[in-house]
Amino acid sequence: MSPPADRPAATPGPGPCPVAGEVCPPRRYAHSRVQLFRFSAVSWNSHRIHYDAEFAATEGFPDVVVQSTLHGETLSRYALEWAGPDARLKSVSWRNVTTAVAGEPLTWTGTVRVVAPCDEGVWMTLDVRVLKDDGAPCVTGHVELTCRGARTTS
Repeated sequence: MSPPADRPAATPGPGPCPVAGEVCPPRRYAHSRVQLFRFSAVSWNSHRIHYDAEFAATEGFPDVVVQSTLHGETLSRYALEWAGPDARLKSVSWRNVTTAVAGEPLTWTGTVRVVAPCDEGVWMTLDVRVLKDDGAPCVTGHVELTCRGARTTS
């Protein structure tokens, strides 16, 4: 079975080792109201700005607001998908620069900052960002992971 057109295919077996400065293919996406509601439920986040559009409007937002922790999950998930099936998350840190809302087009980007050998294969640090449609940063951060070599194709 082939991956969806917007998702790169995994390279079977050990692939080329990433190098510092390598840019990961960008990933475009948008969070739906349903996704934000469900994420609030599973993360026990009961703040109404994340699931009640009318309430969010009274707080000055054009729609329900993407949770900070969902941004962190997205940064991690796309980095792991890029690194391949043998990748393991070691840490993720991020800073919200501005608010994103349901349905807003966003783009995940990543650049390899550090690559070093380790007992698990290769240790990598990625500088990651979520960009708004105009290119302005919404979220900035770092993802650290290890992998044995299999990576997605660019």
